[in-house]
Amino acid sequence: MAISLIILLIAVFFNLDEIFKLIPLTEPYVGLSPDIPFFTVNYETIFLFFIVCLISLLILELVDRNRKRIYKAVKKTAPQRRNTQDVVEETYPELKDRLKTAYDNRDSDNFIAVELTRSVSSDVEGVSSTDLLDKKRLAYSLGAIVAACLFLGLIFFTGFTAPVSPGDILDKFPNGSLTQPPIIEENTSSNNSSSIPTEAPPIANAPGVDIDITLPPGAGMGPGDMLEGSENNFTPSKPYPPESLSSQHFYDNLPAGYQDIIKDYFEKVAENS
Repeated sequence: MAISLIILLIAVFFNLDEIFKLIPLTEPYVGLSPDIPFFTVNYETIFLFFIVCLISLLILELVDRNRKRIYKAVKKTAPQRRNTQDVVEETYPELKDRLKTAYDNRDSDNFIAVELTRSVSSDVEGVSSTDLLDKKRLAYSLGAIVAACLFLGLIFFTGFTAPVSPGDILDKFPNGSLTQPPIIEENTSSNNSSSIPTEAPPIANAPGVDIDITLPPGAGMGPGDMLEGSENNFTPSKPYPPESLSSQHFYDNLPAGYQDIIKDYFEKVAENS
């Protein structure tokens, strides 16, 4: 428990819960909370708690497997492993050697073994489990738990955390990676009709030939220029008979007699509609 709270304190102080925003699997749950009556906790806090528990169990397993190397590194002798019987007999001298003997002969029908088992059983009833704890180790663990809880409460109530987060560290790398992405150079020599020229095309000048580069009237004047009040010679149209507004080119190319036929057709269409 002490190891879990210390790891949780480190994770909260360095804003490691924000790492779930960078994981596609957990990113949709960030900021949300499950429907728990009378209790509200975000999903990222739940994820962080389970990860902290797994890391704590892993640390305990690694320490247990390498306890001799750890004691050797600090130049101390690793304590011998003892079972419960050894601890009880050391704590209660009146049970010295009697508890082990009674346990080893617990299935024996011998009168002496039965009497020993009965006598030891009555003495074991006065054994307190708190007397079997390592007081020094328990004090260290409780001190670490209390200190971690105080700092966690300070962080939750004041919001005081480190000014860095996993997202800030990842932003220091281009595109969120450790390597610079390759720069793709565009081929400007290709003739692409959809590309917009940024410079005016050069004007070829042949020796001894004069080129007229004057702009025709109205060039460079868009609809916006006309709307802003620039001078123009536009005259609004007046209501004239339809015949006078028709294209003269149409009448010039229309065979004789077709004008009346077309006129009669549209009159009949107008009457039927």
